[in-house]
Amino acid sequence: MENTAPRLPASRGLLLALALLALTSLAAAQGVYQTGALPGDLPLSRLPENKDLREAVMDSLLMAPTNAALAFRSRDAVNAWGAWNISVRRERDALYAVFAPLRGTVRHDYAQGSWILKRSLADGSPLQVKIFLRSDRNTFIRVYPFGDRCLMDVVAYGGVLYHKVILPLPFDALLNSPFSRIMDLSSAVVDWDLFSPDPALYSGLRDLIAGIRLRLPGLRFADDGATDADGAPVRIADLSPQPEPAGLNCSGFAKWIVDGLAKPVSGRWLAVAPLKERMLDYRGSSFTEKYEESMDPFFGLDWARALALRLWGIMYPSRTEPSPLAYDVNESPFSLIVRAADALNGDSLYEPFSANFDDAGIETRGLSGMLYLLAVREPGRWYLAEFSARSRVEPRLRRYFHLAALFPYVDSDGVFRVAVFESAAETSLQRILADPDYEFVKLVRMPSSPRFDPPVLPSPATDAGQAGTP
Repeated sequence: MENTAPRLPASRGLLLALALLALTSLAAAQGVYQTGALPGDLPLSRLPENKDLREAVMDSLLMAPTNAALAFRSRDAVNAWGAWNISVRRERDALYAVFAPLRGTVRHDYAQGSWILKRSLADGSPLQVKIFLRSDRNTFIRVYPFGDRCLMDVVAYGGVLYHKVILPLPFDALLNSPFSRIMDLSSAVVDWDLFSPDPALYSGLRDLIAGIRLRLPGLRFADDGATDADGAPVRIADLSPQPEPAGLNCSGFAKWIVDGLAKPVSGRWLAVAPLKERMLDYRGSSFTEKYEESMDPFFGLDWARALALRLWGIMYPSRTEPSPLAYDVNESPFSLIVRAADALNGDSLYEPFSANFDDAGIETRGLSGMLYLLAVREPGRWYLAEFSARSRVEPRLRRYFHLAALFPYVDSDGVFRVAVFESAAETSLQRILADPDYEFVKLVRMPSSPRFDPPVLPSPATDAGQAGTP
């Protein structure tokens, strides 16, 4: 069935393309999710420990009267784990005792192993301890008093994975405890392995990312643009030849990546026409059915699922999946997210986070946490991300209007990153998260391989029919 409705209004597609082109040079250097991430993170079994340093300043800082604690002078200290900075900060109605490991000569409050005690200025009572599990402002545990025990929250890249886990020890005892004791007391509940990813497991995915980057200079954006099974540039709407200069829109670019993975295995690229078939039996409702022809609201979602079904079938022919929904990401790993990214406090209040809906997926603001969990649980996968929002005018349909390819991985320095490719360019997760039009995102799992042979777009000065070797 042919699609004659545009996926994005031409003006919006052009504006998005111009924005992406402006970001391309920056993204080549830093088109990844980083939020100030630091290299050198270790498995949690080797988390930098400061128990001895806390004990040394217990009376002068951690348990001292507030006036004495505020008078504490910042200092550097060294233990078996390395160099640390110990300081006290005052913000609003609280004081913070901070034990931060030094990376070189630089202190980062959110470096892996940082330990921050928050106390009330009014009466000096302890309110919470934050311990950073990875060098990210939104990846930590928060432990707070609960009678003669403690409660603990575990947060990964903004997603609250565990909430109010009971630790059977008083808060005073926590102040004298190594992190390994917290792990031991909660190991029956918390999957601590999530925070010790092995960079070696992502080497193949890193090779694929490098292969895509290598070929980006030969690509350009064109509204409604894709390449067909013979590599020739065509319009998605009617399969007519593209005028020069030929290019790819977001859907065509996603197909270009899939083509590059498919050809080394099958010997051919994918045809456009079958990817356009509407999956009426798998999504939508009687309400949306009457808009299928006029508005084509599910085009992007159907396209992403069709690409997944075909690539999995090519790379793993023994895995016959009749349903195009087979590779959807349907997990709902957290129902709360952090409200702020302040390393010192970050606010102890969380915001509710919706479930993973069948078609719409998850709220885009939880994408970082979701991608981290997928990366550590399924290393080597990448994801087609179909973004959607409800129209602001009647009939207020949810429309799936933009497709991106997301590659979450851990680099050789132990840093979690997400490479983002959309509309014939590399951008960043920050760009996506900052766009208010991207309300929800449906993720679709994709297999990877370091072998990559995509179509070659003709140069604007050459015959548009010479599109590379099929």
